[in-house]
Amino acid sequence: MLRYVELALVALAAGMLSAADAMYPYAQHMSYQSDLNYRRPNCKAIPPAMALCHDVGYPEMRLPNLLGHESMREALQQASSWVPLLAKRCHPDTKKFLCSVFAPVCIDELDDPIWPCRSLCEAVRDSCAPVMAAFGFPWPDMLDCERFPVDNDLCIPAATGDEMVQVIKEGECLHSIRRISSSSPFSSD
Repeated sequence: MLRYVELALVALAAGMLSAADAMYPYAQHMSYQSDLNYRRPNCKAIPPAMALCHDVGYPEMRLPNLLGHESMREALQQASSWVPLLAKRCHPDTKKFLCSVFAPVCIDELDDPIWPCRSLCEAVRDSCAPVMAAFGFPWPDMLDCERFPVDNDLCIPAATGDEMVQVIKEGECLHSIRRISSSSPFSSD
């Protein structure tokens, strides 16, 4: 939670110092991001029925979410399809990434959404796409990593070396595990 608050404060301070176009140059060619950036957020409590993100570490999500879902019903329905992927534990940041798009953190004082960084998307995709493919599902276009901003202070990053430990198990299969820390909002994964 602390990381999200820090990111939100950085975003809020930057927003006061520069125009939205200067802060989000990647949004100029992506109309869905531009539309969401300039809409006043509608903060809603993350309901217990949203199993994917209910215990994500922050209490409220923004609607419309980063996939353009306008209603809680639509967000709940779409998010429920991703719960089985969490059980596969294909990447320790799967929940962090999916919740950042299905139930993005909502801060009343911040008009602009906080997007996941492209590196976060790529890390999750690279680990989870093969798992999905094994079950006959491709990585969806709606989560195309090119849609997300390159790493900067205004997006949700992938875990760093301080937060991750990689171990080799079961032959050559590489698994990533997270070090649990009390400051991590995702320590319940």
